[in-house]
Amino acid sequence: MKTILLAGATGLIGNEVLEQLLIGDGSDRVITLSRRPIEKGSGSFEQWVANDLLSALTQEPVDAVICCLGTTMRNVGGDKQRFIHVDKDLVLGLGRWAKAQGVRTFIVVSSMGADPGSRFFYNRVKGEMEEGLKAIDLPTLHIFQPSILTGPRKERRTGERIGIAVMNFLSPLLPARLRPMPHDALAKAIINALRSEGSGTYLNAEILALADQK
Repeated sequence: MKTILLAGATGLIGNEVLEQLLIGDGSDRVITLSRRPIEKGSGSFEQWVANDLLSALTQEPVDAVICCLGTTMRNVGGDKQRFIHVDKDLVLGLGRWAKAQGVRTFIVVSSMGADPGSRFFYNRVKGEMEEGLKAIDLPTLHIFQPSILTGPRKERRTGERIGIAVMNFLSPLLPARLRPMPHDALAKAIINALRSEGSGTYLNAEILALADQK
């Protein structure tokens, strides 16, 4: 039995990962890390809850960490420092904790185009986060870089919905790396990565291939 710590289970991808873990064979122990309690109608899991997210971490042994932490500039009111805190600082804090605890596997959801040298703020922060995790030298690091995600979101994102609709329409004409990524396929790939040997970085094609593994 593996003990899996899932951070960001209230978001689109984290919530789907949690759902898929809970409907699995039940052989894994699942712990969520969040600022507020998570209510689920079925399935059993533990919760580490604190407003200061990293303060909820304990010395309890964990086999794998799945990090789905992330926000948007809209959600932080355009505050770049708040965005950096969620999308980079908290992720790296979790990575340092995992290293200190001897966690064998760390999985993180980043973004297509992540590049520490990018002119675009979002891509640059994601790239800096990835480089920071690599510098921590975790035993096994899986980095997922999906394109725009499809799936049921709790918050309204009018511009993103329009963009997804356009990209879905054009999808047959787009390169594979630019096609919208179904949120459930990404979640399945993340769970399958728990069994993968060695580190890796996954774009759309690799994500879908990993999701298809039985």
